[in-house]
Amino acid sequence: MASLNMQGPYVLVPDKIDEVVPAKTPGNYAIGYVADSDFIVRYVGRASTDLNRELKGMVYRLSDCLFFKFSMAKSSKEAFKKECINYHDFGGNTQLKNTGHPVRRNGEEDWKCPCCDV
Repeated sequence: MASLNMQGPYVLVPDKIDEVVPAKTPGNYAIGYVADSDFIVRYVGRASTDLNRELKGMVYRLSDCLFFKFSMAKSSKEAFKKECINYHDFGGNTQLKNTGHPVRRNGEEDWKCPCCDV
């Protein structure tokens, strides 16, 4: 069974994000809901520079997703690789609310997905 290797779940509200997620650090997150004590992943993402701010931008964006998990990364490249792995492990855009494969941002064009080499 796939594992996120993340802390949480926590309620997806700004006060809780400020309490548990450091500002200005790269990292990864999963947003979902809890059913029968299980965290159900519905969306995965990353922040190249500020995980706290990125998570706050996700509050209320997915109406049925009231919880999040997160992990910090040593670098934006590490965060990209983990996002790719989580995306593939949890079903890609057929199972998740992600619209597509994780994208490379400006300066990341030569990075490859460790799962599908995209």
